[in-house]
Formats: sequence, structure tokens, C-alpha cells
Amino acid sequence: DKGGALPRRQELPEEAFVTAAQLRRIEAGARRGFDTREYSKLLQRMFADYTFSTELELMASLFRRKRNVDELLPIVSISYCWLEAAHPDREGRQLQLLSRKLRSLYGGRGLLGACR
Repeated sequence: DKGGALPRRQELPEEAFVTAAQLRRIEAGARRGFDTREYSKLLQRMFADYTFSTELELMASLFRRKRNVDELLPIVSISYCWLEAAHPDREGRQLQLLSRKLRSLYGGRGLLGACR
């Protein structure tokens, strides 16, 4: 929205890229969180077919923590046709469209908070 444009990939410094090993370290260091999807599944299972064992499993899940609960990795890749031969998006129009769309879909939540 501020009218900026991204440089061509070829012009980015080496530190703009993440190796597979770096990405594995980032994922391994992800904070632990409560797995709401797993809890929801167990809750549905308990209501559908109650057993004492399911109830115990449900209670245990309250204390379990999982790394990278949303199973997302911090990767962003954008690919589109270049608007001209010298630069893919000299005026930043594609970037503005992408930013507006991400903001409307996600409101800057989670990993997409950078879109604010």
C-alpha cells in the first residue's frame, strides 16, 4: 500500500535466502502450543461414542503440547509473469494486489502478520 516494489530475485543478497538446514532449525525451535484440532477431534469422538478411555485421552490432551501446531513453515514464494523484460514489477502493482488480498483473507494474523 505504500507503493514499494520488491527487487528482482537476482538482485537479492545471499542472506535473503534460507537453506533447508536453516529451515529445519527454525521449525525445530518453533514454540510448543496446544493442539486445538486434535482436542476437537477427541471431543467429537467422545460425544459420538463415549468410553472412559476416550475421556482419559481427552483429559491428557489438555496437558500435551505440540511443536508447530499449525504445521506451517515460514516459507513465502511468489511466482507470476513479469510485467516487462527488465523487471517483474517495477511499480509494485503486483505486490500491492498481493498485499491487499492477503490482508483481506488473513487480516495480518499469524505468519502473515508481516502483511500489515
